[in-house]
Amino acid sequence: MWNIKYMKFNQEIKYLGIIFLGVVFGILVLLPLSEFASYLEYIEKDVSINPLSFIGGKVLDTITLNPPLRFIYYSGFGILSSGLFILVFNRFKTKSDEIIRLQNELQQGLLPLIAQGESHSLEFKSTYRYDLAQKSVNKVLESVIMKTIAGFMNSEGGTLLIGVSDDGTILGLENDYQTLKRKDSDGFEQLIMNSVSERMGTAANRYVRIIFHSYKQMEVCRIIVARADFPVYVKEVNNMKFFARTGSGAREMDIQEAIKYISHNWKK
Repeated sequence: MWNIKYMKFNQEIKYLGIIFLGVVFGILVLLPLSEFASYLEYIEKDVSINPLSFIGGKVLDTITLNPPLRFIYYSGFGILSSGLFILVFNRFKTKSDEIIRLQNELQQGLLPLIAQGESHSLEFKSTYRYDLAQKSVNKVLESVIMKTIAGFMNSEGGTLLIGVSDDGTILGLENDYQTLKRKDSDGFEQLIMNSVSERMGTAANRYVRIIFHSYKQMEVCRIIVARADFPVYVKEVNNMKFFARTGSGAREMDIQEAIKYISHNWKK
């Protein structure tokens, strides 16, 4: 409860800061620029009026609410301008951070990545849908992959390697490819992205990046998952379930756990 109140307090402080900066920007930047344009157009020929005194007088009148409508007008435009700037800046920063994260991720080769072993942010799966024991397609395995991806989205992100056994042995994707209409990496990538869209919603696709590594004529799928900006649920039959990373796996949370986890990890 304290964490929720603290997050709400921080959110309120942030909004008050935007409003304050907007008012300052409107009165001390937009207003002087507008009045300077008016001076050049209407008053410049009157040498008895100094431009600095003219603009300063307008700013002072506005600050003292004389008239109040002008204060409201420029404050409103200032707040709107500041809000739009912060929105654009945050989106640019998010994209920039994602590009840097992907660049850092891709600098790691396949073998050094496997050598790290499974962890909170790295997991291996032998196949996507082909059951090596039953030697046939097993839809349960697809669900396990979706739960793993959702777990990464609901935590701090991570990497999933498909075509690698738990002990780090590279098995490749040939068995999975043979279950597809298009028996190659493009068909495999399309299958995964369609599954993410169907099971978690189309919006979840933007947190998934897929690349393929070749090793001794075998291919491994590398799924790089970013932390989502919202809680991601996985559709299981007619139910929506919530998963998060715990240790080196994804764990389903009950309703109470999920509510507590979501309130702590996503600000409202």
